[in-house]
Amino acid sequence: MTPKTCVSIIGKTFKEIEEMTKRAEREGAAIIEIRFDYLSDKAKLEDIRNLTSLPLIACNRLPSQGGLFHGKEKDRQDMLLAALDAGFDLIDLEIETPGLETIMNLLRRGKARSILSWHGSSPPILEELELKFSEIKAHSPDICKLVTTARTIEDNLTSLNFLSRVSRTTESICFCMGSLGVISRILSPFFGGAFTYTSITRGKEAAPGQLTLAEARQIYNLLGV
Repeated sequence: MTPKTCVSIIGKTFKEIEEMTKRAEREGAAIIEIRFDYLSDKAKLEDIRNLTSLPLIACNRLPSQGGLFHGKEKDRQDMLLAALDAGFDLIDLEIETPGLETIMNLLRRGKARSILSWHGSSPPILEELELKFSEIKAHSPDICKLVTTARTIEDNLTSLNFLSRVSRTTESICFCMGSLGVISRILSPFFGGAFTYTSITRGKEAAPGQLTLAEARQIYNLLGV
């Protein structure tokens, strides 16, 4: 198998996004995530979409989920819906999104696929993963995403074993953040994860524990995949 890698782009300007996107293409990314909550200028979403033929994820993360968006919730959601109109391939929403079912219904009418996500700052606990997964799945997203934070090496096993089971019937993403969670980031595609997340370069990580795309590909090469 060839593990799919998604590069999270956290450029503040269109020029930065363009440079990072082109580099991600050159280095073999399978998917690119554009983090709208990092944008500081009024870049046109159609222009971002036209930068690459790779699948694009639109994400506008809430502070409670590790993001930087501090504006009005309506503006946050409107930007994600604008990404749908601009031709983005996937839209990432948090399970805590106000009026979630309304925006999910709007996404279902478009061509983009939905990722419904939950990010926890605590270690993975099987019962909590089960509860959050059921809560997410009830909204029928295309991809269920559950991310926790590793405090021990064993936490990786909890996430990976859970992913191995649920991914048999539901397209899912599950791994641990943090320096101790790197193992689950790398191995999650082998346990059924739809893809894993990387950064484009050191210092441009969108979340704790992200390897660069080049580092991830080097590890996969050493593993013979």
